[in-house]
Amino acid sequence: MGDDMPEEDGRNALLVRDAMERTLAELPSIHDLVPAAVTQGRRRRARTRVAVAAGVACAVAAVVFGSVTLPAGSGRTTVRPAASGTPAPRESPEPYRTPVHIEPTSDDEETMADLPPSERQRREDFQQQAAALLDKLLPEAVGLIRPVDFEVRRYEGQTKDGKVFPIIFSVRPSGERSAPKPCPDDPGALKGGSCERATLPGGIEAASYRLFVNSAETTGTTVYFSYGDSDVELAVYPDDDAAVSAPVTNKELLAVVGDSRFLDLVRYADESPMQERQISIAGG
Repeated sequence: MGDDMPEEDGRNALLVRDAMERTLAELPSIHDLVPAAVTQGRRRRARTRVAVAAGVACAVAAVVFGSVTLPAGSGRTTVRPAASGTPAPRESPEPYRTPVHIEPTSDDEETMADLPPSERQRREDFQQQAAALLDKLLPEAVGLIRPVDFEVRRYEGQTKDGKVFPIIFSVRPSGERSAPKPCPDDPGALKGGSCERATLPGGIEAASYRLFVNSAETTGTTVYFSYGDSDVELAVYPDDDAAVSAPVTNKELLAVVGDSRFLDLVRYADESPMQERQISIAGG
């Protein structure tokens, strides 16, 4: 593809290529398996790094939020925008996005393949709808959004030049100790990162963090808020192999979660959960 190709044509070309890959995947392989093994290895490393990044983000958050004193009576935000009904995922008119396949790292690890067929299909339909919407709402630089077949909350942004940005879109039933994640009063608590707040439709308070992930050179961007009975997270992580930060700012991610179409998906996932409830650990 030429560098002067319009962005819309470039994205359409990626979707066509994705459809071609899906078709070719069904044919007997006649090529060397090394490239596929390298790709799979890279994705497994990316998945591991996302898990590490999530742990780092939680650790930083624990330090940040531990130093923040919430005003009296400031419990979880549980405001839900008024709606006429639950928007069940429906067949999307968007082109089908072939899921990224990632092998479990252990025999004990549960995947969507372990689910009953009807529940697995429900989650896959949700992922397709979410991927298509995130493709529209996130900056072009994040690339084509594809779901990951391992877990309902995982996605990837894949660019034309081969960059891969892991994405988390999680709507998890809240634990007993869940609370809003406000920006800290002391900017130094962010260790060089940044935090911005916004009020979403329905009076929901959201906070977006841009923090260093896995190195002092790359950053990822995450937004948190509470919706109904769920804790919501949308995060875009860096491409560690390419040493490239997530190409999305705090303001851009807050704009994504404030979109009514995104909140419709959140509302469905809140009322028809697809993830296990948060577990609070005593002393944690």
